[in-house]
Amino acid sequence: MEDVYVEEFMSQGCVGCPAVKAMLEEFANEFQGRLIVEEVDIAVDAVRAAQYGIMTVPAVAINGTLKFMGIPSRTDLRNAILEEMKEP
Repeated sequence: MEDVYVEEFMSQGCVGCPAVKAMLEEFANEFQGRLIVEEVDIAVDAVRAAQYGIMTVPAVAINGTLKFMGIPSRTDLRNAILEEMKEP
């Protein structure tokens, strides 16, 4: 299985961001080090957010590809991570 790098785009005061963060923390624990999560505050790193075309938070990029804007379902987020973990 391949390691997966997740960028969690958020901002202060974002109502949905804690829900996404909690899901990612749960998955990071489940996949025991195979999931690398970086929290990106769009106010601090606006350039990176603009590179992805992020218009709203929360947003999630997986292995360099924007996958979700808004709060994904737990199942959709987990499946997207698992898809990236598959061997090529």
